[in-house]
Amino acid sequence: MAKVRHNQAVTYILRESVKTGDGFAPKDICDLGPRPGAWIDYPGGNAWYVCPELETRVANHAITYSPAHLEDLFWPFLHPGIQRATEAFRNRAPRSGFKRTSQKEKQILAQTTHAFDKRRAHFLKFGSMDQGPLINIPAVLFKPFRKKSRDEIEQWFMAQERHLRPKELKSYVYTIFDIQRFFQGFLAKQMPHALDQSRVEAYFLEEICALNLNLYGLSSHLHEYMIRYLIMFFDFSYEDTVLLDDLERDFRARHRYANVPPKPSVTRFRARQIFGITKAEFKAMDKKTLTRTFRKLAQKHHPDAGGDHDKFVALTEAYQALMEKMQAS
Repeated sequence: MAKVRHNQAVTYILRESVKTGDGFAPKDICDLGPRPGAWIDYPGGNAWYVCPELETRVANHAITYSPAHLEDLFWPFLHPGIQRATEAFRNRAPRSGFKRTSQKEKQILAQTTHAFDKRRAHFLKFGSMDQGPLINIPAVLFKPFRKKSRDEIEQWFMAQERHLRPKELKSYVYTIFDIQRFFQGFLAKQMPHALDQSRVEAYFLEEICALNLNLYGLSSHLHEYMIRYLIMFFDFSYEDTVLLDDLERDFRARHRYANVPPKPSVTRFRARQIFGITKAEFKAMDKKTLTRTFRKLAQKHHPDAGGDHDKFVALTEAYQALMEKMQAS
């Protein structure tokens, strides 16, 4: 069920993906208007069913038709009281058995799924900005996109994105457009709000235009499905983070799974200079003291508090280098 805007109003259209050449395209079956719930009949009690007239129309025009699937599509528009009363019975109803995805099917899914869809599916499943190589993303996450048109895929993502909290939206867009690849260091994957936002915005605009051309063949204007990401990015802020907790969690995670620590981006000598301490003072420090010093300097230099962006980046890299030295000692 596609939710689309028509003449400044929202309308719902029943569609299916049909094979066309090497891909799939959307085929309209029925325009349901602005209220899909109007096509539901209530004969009495908690009983309900989709209007027989609509069922007949779908059965006659759809390439594949399943009464159970049609009911699933209308379930969200059911009267709330009846929805609550019948939900337990719905969950009890027999569903098709689980079918394990074969290795060959996984390979096909990985090969045919667009990188943009892979990143979106990963974030929506795990909520992580650090996604690693796309090849490591489980192929089973891409099953909803198999034999689907671009329109149906976008409608699926629109439905899933409604579960994101407002404070997650900008981080989500930053991740799925892979803006982090234009920057170096752990800030790119953990703290995008600490990056130079003029550069971030410039890269984002380049990427959204490139994807708009790649997915929809448009260069003169953004497709409606791309506009929502423009709004998410510019109308929302990054999720608030506890700076110190983020840094420590990233540090622990890297040392838990990596045998060889990454090379620090700054030398320890330069790191001590940034912290304003001598080698002897650093040796006398414990982790709590270093953390306390970092917290005080971070409050001074954080861009959100009016500090200098470059100094804040240098400070966080220095903290990372000194913490690694303490861990290795």
